[in-house]
Amino acid sequence: MSCSLLDFCRVQELRHVRDFLLQSQKNASSDDNKEQTETELAWDESDWGSWETTDTKEDGTTPDDDDDAQQNSATWLQDCVLALSPCSDLLVIARDQKAVFLSAKWQTDATGKEEMMLAVSWSGTLGAEDGESVSSVICIPLASQKRSSTGRPDWTCIVVGFSSGYVRFYTENGVLLLAQLLNEDPALRLKCRTYEIPRHPGVTEQHEELSILYPAALVTIDGFSLFQSLRACRNQVARAPPTAPT
Repeated sequence: MSCSLLDFCRVQELRHVRDFLLQSQKNASSDDNKEQTETELAWDESDWGSWETTDTKEDGTTPDDDDDAQQNSATWLQDCVLALSPCSDLLVIARDQKAVFLSAKWQTDATGKEEMMLAVSWSGTLGAEDGESVSSVICIPLASQKRSSTGRPDWTCIVVGFSSGYVRFYTENGVLLLAQLLNEDPALRLKCRTYEIPRHPGVTEQHEELSILYPAALVTIDGFSLFQSLRACRNQVARAPPTAPT
Protein backbone atom coordinates (compact mmCIF):
# COMPACT_ATOMS: atom_id res chain seq x y z
CA MET A 1 0.00 0.00 0.00
CA SER A 2 1.34 3.43 -0.94
CA CYS A 3 0.16 7.00 -0.63
CA SER A 4 1.27 10.52 -1.49
CA LEU A 5 1.52 13.49 0.87
CA LEU A 6 0.16 16.79 -0.42
CA ASP A 7 1.23 20.14 1.01
CA PHE A 8 -2.01 22.14 1.34
CA CYS A 9 -0.93 24.76 3.92
CA ARG A 10 1.93 26.02 6.05
CA VAL A 11 2.10 27.02 9.69
CA GLN A 12 3.56 30.38 10.61
CA GLU A 13 5.13 31.43 13.90
CA LEU A 14 5.50 27.86 15.12
CA ARG A 15 8.45 28.88 17.28
CA HIS A 16 6.30 31.50 19.04
CA VAL A 17 3.62 28.87 19.61
CA ARG A 18 6.17 26.57 21.22
CA ASP A 19 7.60 29.33 23.41
CA PHE A 20 4.12 30.33 24.61
CA LEU A 21 2.99 26.79 25.43
CA LEU A 22 6.27 25.85 27.11
CA GLN A 23 6.73 29.13 28.95
CA SER A 24 6.28 27.60 32.41
CA GLN A 25 8.76 24.85 31.58
CA LYS A 26 11.29 27.41 30.35
CA ASN A 27 10.91 29.43 33.55
CA ALA A 28 11.49 26.33 35.66
CA SER A 29 14.56 25.47 33.58
CA SER A 30 15.96 29.00 33.99
CA ASP A 31 15.45 28.79 37.76
CA ASP A 32 17.35 25.49 37.85
CA ASN A 33 20.18 26.99 35.82
CA LYS A 34 20.28 29.97 38.19
CA GLU A 35 20.53 27.72 41.23
CA GLN A 36 23.21 25.69 39.51
CA THR A 37 25.19 28.85 38.73
CA GLU A 38 24.97 30.03 42.34
CA THR A 39 26.17 26.63 43.51
CA GLU A 40 29.11 26.69 41.11
CA LEU A 41 30.19 30.08 42.48
CA ALA A 42 30.87 28.49 45.86
CA TRP A 43 34.45 27.23 46.16
CA ASP A 44 34.53 23.45 46.43
CA GLU A 45 37.69 21.35 46.18
CA SER A 46 35.98 17.97 46.58
CA ASP A 47 35.92 17.36 42.81
CA TRP A 48 39.25 19.03 42.06
CA GLY A 49 40.55 17.85 38.71
CA SER A 50 37.23 16.41 37.53
CA TRP A 51 37.10 19.08 34.82
CA GLU A 52 39.84 17.24 33.00
CA THR A 53 37.57 14.25 32.27
CA THR A 54 34.45 16.20 31.33
CA ASP A 55 33.93 17.57 27.84
CA THR A 56 32.58 21.01 28.69
CA LYS A 57 31.98 23.80 26.20
CA GLU A 58 32.74 27.47 26.67
CA ASP A 59 29.14 28.24 27.63
CA GLY A 60 29.21 25.63 30.40
CA THR A 61 27.06 23.03 28.61
CA THR A 62 27.96 19.46 27.75
CA PRO A 63 27.09 17.39 24.66
CA ASP A 64 24.53 15.48 26.73
CA ASP A 65 22.75 18.73 27.54
CA ASP A 66 22.59 19.62 23.84
CA ASP A 67 21.16 16.19 22.99
CA ASP A 68 18.47 16.53 25.66
CA ALA A 69 17.58 20.03 24.46
CA GLN A 70 17.27 18.89 20.84
CA GLN A 71 15.14 15.92 21.87
CA ASN A 72 12.80 18.11 23.93
CA SER A 73 12.58 20.63 21.08
CA ALA A 74 11.67 17.93 18.57
CA THR A 75 9.03 16.17 20.68
CA TRP A 76 7.21 19.13 22.25
CA LEU A 77 4.39 18.89 19.69
CA GLN A 78 3.71 15.27 20.66
CA ASP A 79 2.98 16.39 24.22
CA CYS A 80 0.29 18.80 23.00
CA VAL A 81 -3.35 18.23 22.09
CA LEU A 82 -4.09 19.14 18.46
CA ALA A 83 -7.32 19.55 16.53
CA LEU A 84 -7.84 20.61 12.91
CA SER A 85 -11.16 21.83 11.60
CA PRO A 86 -12.74 19.67 8.86
CA CYS A 87 -12.59 22.78 6.66
CA SER A 88 -8.82 23.02 7.33
CA ASP A 89 -9.18 26.70 8.21
CA LEU A 90 -8.54 26.47 11.97
CA LEU A 91 -5.88 24.63 13.96
CA VAL A 92 -5.85 24.36 17.76
CA ILE A 93 -2.71 23.47 19.71
CA ALA A 94 -3.17 23.13 23.48
CA ARG A 95 -1.01 22.08 26.40
CA ASP A 96 -1.92 22.09 30.10
CA GLN A 97 -4.20 25.15 30.44
CA LYS A 98 -2.86 27.14 27.49
CA ALA A 99 -4.01 27.04 23.88
CA VAL A 100 -3.18 28.70 20.58
CA PHE A 101 -5.67 29.14 17.73
CA LEU A 102 -4.28 29.43 14.20
CA SER A 103 -6.59 30.68 11.45
CA ALA A 104 -6.14 30.33 7.70
CA LYS A 105 -5.16 33.18 5.42
CA TRP A 106 -4.01 33.28 1.82
CA GLN A 107 -0.60 34.58 0.83
CA THR A 108 1.18 34.97 -2.50
CA ASP A 109 4.71 33.60 -2.74
CA ALA A 110 7.59 34.85 -4.88
CA THR A 111 6.40 32.90 -7.93
CA GLY A 112 2.92 34.44 -7.78
CA LYS A 113 1.29 31.25 -6.52
CA GLU A 114 -1.27 31.57 -3.74
CA GLU A 115 -0.86 29.30 -0.74
CA MET A 116 -2.75 28.97 2.51
CA MET A 117 -1.01 29.88 5.74
CA LEU A 118 -2.08 29.17 9.31
CA ALA A 119 -1.23 32.17 11.47
CA VAL A 120 -1.84 32.77 15.17
CA SER A 121 -5.22 34.45 15.69
CA TRP A 122 -5.59 33.94 19.46
CA SER A 123 -3.56 32.62 22.37
CA GLY A 124 -4.36 32.45 26.05
CA THR A 125 -5.45 30.34 29.00
CA LEU A 126 -8.54 28.12 28.75
CA GLY A 127 -8.64 26.43 32.14
CA ALA A 128 -10.79 27.92 34.87
CA GLU A 129 -10.30 25.39 37.69
CA ASP A 130 -7.05 24.97 39.60
CA GLY A 131 -5.01 21.97 38.55
CA GLU A 132 -7.02 21.05 35.45
CA SER A 133 -5.50 20.66 32.00
CA VAL A 134 -6.71 20.19 28.44
CA SER A 135 -7.25 16.51 27.62
CA SER A 136 -9.12 16.63 24.29
CA VAL A 137 -10.10 19.17 21.62
CA ILE A 138 -12.35 19.18 18.57
CA CYS A 139 -13.28 21.90 16.05
CA ILE A 140 -16.88 21.91 14.82
CA PRO A 141 -17.86 24.18 11.88
CA LEU A 142 -21.43 25.41 12.27
CA ALA A 143 -23.45 26.19 9.16
CA SER A 144 -25.07 29.55 8.67
CA GLN A 145 -28.85 29.80 8.61
CA LYS A 146 -28.81 32.50 5.94
CA ARG A 147 -30.27 31.39 2.65
CA SER A 148 -27.59 33.19 0.66
CA SER A 149 -24.77 31.22 2.31
CA THR A 150 -25.78 27.89 0.67
CA GLY A 151 -24.83 25.90 3.75
CA ARG A 152 -21.35 27.35 4.22
CA PRO A 153 -19.89 27.39 7.75
CA ASP A 154 -20.70 30.60 9.56
CA TRP A 155 -18.22 30.10 12.41
CA THR A 156 -16.25 27.35 14.10
CA CYS A 157 -16.87 26.23 17.66
CA ILE A 158 -13.89 24.88 19.61
CA VAL A 159 -14.96 22.17 22.06
CA VAL A 160 -12.39 21.49 24.78
CA GLY A 161 -12.44 18.63 27.26
CA PHE A 162 -10.52 18.97 30.52
CA SER A 163 -9.02 16.59 33.03
CA SER A 164 -11.54 17.83 35.61
CA GLY A 165 -14.45 16.48 33.54
CA TYR A 166 -15.56 19.88 32.28
CA VAL A 167 -16.42 20.40 28.62
CA ARG A 168 -16.22 24.02 27.49
CA PHE A 169 -17.22 25.63 24.21
CA TYR A 170 -15.29 28.60 22.78
CA THR A 171 -15.41 30.88 19.76
CA GLU A 172 -12.50 31.41 17.37
CA ASN A 173 -11.49 34.39 19.54
CA GLY A 174 -11.25 32.35 22.74
CA VAL A 175 -14.54 33.62 24.20
CA LEU A 176 -16.19 31.10 26.51
CA LEU A 177 -19.77 30.36 25.44
CA LEU A 178 -20.82 27.38 27.51
CA ALA A 179 -19.38 25.09 30.19
CA GLN A 180 -20.78 21.79 31.44
CA LEU A 181 -19.51 19.37 34.09
CA LEU A 182 -20.71 16.04 32.71
CA ASN A 183 -18.40 13.73 34.67
CA GLU A 184 -15.72 13.99 37.32
CA ASP A 185 -13.22 11.94 35.28
CA PRO A 186 -11.06 13.36 32.47
CA ALA A 187 -12.70 13.80 29.07
CA LEU A 188 -10.60 11.42 27.00
CA ARG A 189 -12.03 12.00 23.54
CA LEU A 190 -14.57 14.11 21.68
CA LYS A 191 -16.40 13.06 18.53
CA CYS A 192 -18.97 14.87 16.44
CA ARG A 193 -21.46 13.17 14.14
CA THR A 194 -23.33 15.16 11.49
CA TYR A 195 -26.68 14.44 9.90
CA GLU A 196 -26.64 11.82 7.18
CA ILE A 197 -29.52 10.52 5.09
CA PRO A 198 -30.06 6.74 4.89
CA ARG A 199 -27.94 5.20 2.16
CA HIS A 200 -29.66 1.82 2.07
CA PRO A 201 -33.26 0.68 2.62
CA GLY A 202 -33.97 -0.25 6.21
CA VAL A 203 -31.17 1.91 7.60
CA THR A 204 -32.26 4.69 9.92
CA GLU A 205 -31.07 8.23 9.41
CA GLN A 206 -28.07 9.47 11.38
CA HIS A 207 -28.78 12.42 13.62
CA GLU A 208 -26.38 15.12 14.75
CA GLU A 209 -24.75 14.50 18.10
CA LEU A 210 -21.64 15.16 20.15
CA SER A 211 -20.09 12.26 22.05
CA ILE A 212 -17.75 12.66 25.03
CA LEU A 213 -15.78 9.61 26.12
CA TYR A 214 -14.83 9.26 29.80
CA PRO A 215 -12.90 6.40 31.43
CA ALA A 216 -16.12 4.75 32.65
CA ALA A 217 -18.89 6.60 30.78
CA LEU A 218 -19.99 7.81 27.36
CA VAL A 219 -22.06 11.00 27.23
CA THR A 220 -24.04 11.93 24.12
CA ILE A 221 -25.48 15.40 23.50
CA ASP A 222 -28.16 16.04 20.89
CA GLY A 223 -26.72 18.15 18.09
CA PHE A 224 -29.80 20.29 17.41
CA SER A 225 -30.23 21.28 21.06
CA LEU A 226 -26.52 22.01 21.36
CA PHE A 227 -26.58 24.15 18.22
CA GLN A 228 -29.48 26.22 19.54
CA SER A 229 -27.72 26.75 22.88
CA LEU A 230 -24.45 27.78 21.25
CA ARG A 231 -26.26 30.11 18.88
CA ALA A 232 -28.07 31.82 21.76
CA CYS A 233 -24.83 32.17 23.77
CA ARG A 234 -22.97 33.60 20.78
CA ASN A 235 -25.71 36.15 20.12
CA GLN A 236 -25.63 37.16 23.76
CA VAL A 237 -21.87 37.65 23.63
CA ALA A 238 -22.21 39.73 20.46
CA ARG A 239 -24.77 42.02 22.13
CA ALA A 240 -22.70 42.43 25.29
CA PRO A 241 -21.06 45.86 25.64
CA PRO A 242 -17.27 45.87 25.18
CA THR A 243 -15.23 45.88 28.36
CA ALA A 244 -13.01 48.83 29.10
CA PRO A 245 -9.27 48.14 28.82
CA THR A 246 -7.42 47.88 32.11
